[in-house]
Amino acid sequence: MRRQAILNAAREVFEGVGYFNATMAQIAAKAEFGVGTIYQFFPGKQHLFVEVILLGIEDFLQKLKEDLAEKSTWRQKAESFIGFNLQWIEEHPAFYRLIFEIFYSSIPEIKPKVFERFKEIHQENFKIINDIYTQANREDNIYDPDLMSLITLGTIQSVGNNWYLNMLDKSPTGYIPGIINGIIGGRKLQ
Repeated sequence: MRRQAILNAAREVFEGVGYFNATMAQIAAKAEFGVGTIYQFFPGKQHLFVEVILLGIEDFLQKLKEDLAEKSTWRQKAESFIGFNLQWIEEHPAFYRLIFEIFYSSIPEIKPKVFERFKEIHQENFKIINDIYTQANREDNIYDPDLMSLITLGTIQSVGNNWYLNMLDKSPTGYIPGIINGIIGGRKLQ
């Protein structure tokens, strides 16, 4: 219970001020514990940050799988995959910024720890969309599952990154219909 309270407080603090500006004292105050209590569960700020990031990414993946389990056709799954990803980015901008912070700034003691698990989760995410396009092929559509997976994930990442950098006129979910039409709408892509 204490551990979870610390993780919840840490996520709020990291999302609010970023990794570099966050202090263990801020996290302790938010969790309503002493700093020493935090060190009983986590040896340092970087360990706490790694756990917050990994739990957030794993939560995303679990909820995506639950959302897709309710869909039956490949088209419903593809539309849901695109929509879920962009909605998640829009609803969690502070967490998306933390991921951005990890990969685009030097946090040497964190990046290797997060990168391997992030890579595994990304591979799982790729497999999910790849399986959707493979299912499309079984239903007489002609798709290269690898290429379509790359296009879909690349488009989602590009929208997320450009939105984070305030370079878009619309929110991520505002692009969902256009992305769906462009990627899987009435045309067969090879």
